[in-house]
Amino acid sequence: MKTIKKFLLATLGIVFAISLSNAQDYKHPYGLVEKDGKVMSPEGKHLGWVTKEGVIKDAAGVKIAHVDSEGNLVEAKTGKKLGKAEKNGNFVSHYAKTPDEKWTVSPPLSGTCEVKNSKGETVVLVHENYKQYGACAYHCLTMKKEGKDMKMK
Repeated sequence: MKTIKKFLLATLGIVFAISLSNAQDYKHPYGLVEKDGKVMSPEGKHLGWVTKEGVIKDAAGVKIAHVDSEGNLVEAKTGKKLGKAEKNGNFVSHYAKTPDEKWTVSPPLSGTCEVKNSKGETVVLVHENYKQYGACAYHCLTMKKEGKDMKMK
């Protein structure tokens, strides 16, 4: 009887430990745009926000860019076009010193879409509510964080 109790206690302890370790998976090797529009870095740091209308704000709430009616990602201060958001959520970014790179967005699966770079690597996970602007927001906020220069198209 004692061995059965010890076995059940050990099994319960293992199940409890596994459930706790799974619940703490807040870091990913890629960025994340959450259900409420919060944009997170791969390290789990808050980068900013995106709205369903395509307005992008930094973590302090300051508007840094928006997507206009033609699908262009436009910087708020200068009016420069930083990229192009296609209707299906794909995004073409315009860097100053490198060729334009296209990010493609998968159809929603379990409420999220994968955004992949031209090499096929997952860059960011986007909640389906922000499929159209999620890649734009992540690109814009990471460029701002890294202080990279972007060109006008």
